[in-house]
Amino acid sequence: MEKKDEKDRPRISKRPQRYRFFLNPYQDVRFSKCPQCTNKTGQRKLPLFIHIPPDQPVFLNKTCRYCAHCDLLIAHRNELDKLVKHILTMINSELPGDEYLVVGTVDRPVWKRIREENIPPHEWVEMVYIFKEAVTFTPVGGWG
Repeated sequence: MEKKDEKDRPRISKRPQRYRFFLNPYQDVRFSKCPQCTNKTGQRKLPLFIHIPPDQPVFLNKTCRYCAHCDLLIAHRNELDKLVKHILTMINSELPGDEYLVVGTVDRPVWKRIREENIPPHEWVEMVYIFKEAVTFTPVGGWG
């Protein structure tokens, strides 16, 4: 398992960090078992905060795999790719949508309030729970 070093990064949000995050690039692996501890994963539907360069933040209410033992949230890249491109088409953006960063999550009531009250994107950042860390898993001799 590879880890990105998050120690020296400035904090974006004052909220506590939540979840370890894995953006699954493997279309043929769905992780019904945790890639770290091999316990069964459950599902967790939550609003993901995504940044699309250069400056397009969006929320996607997405069902992800979740390992409570490892506090690991797993989103499938191919599913997010389709949704991000769809959102960009809906807002008439000319951004390609193939590069984005999943930054964190927000609580469902906060996400609903953002939508209902039309809160501007520059205020969203303070409401986001940034991920504790982003992790990568690579198969060694298959997933076995």
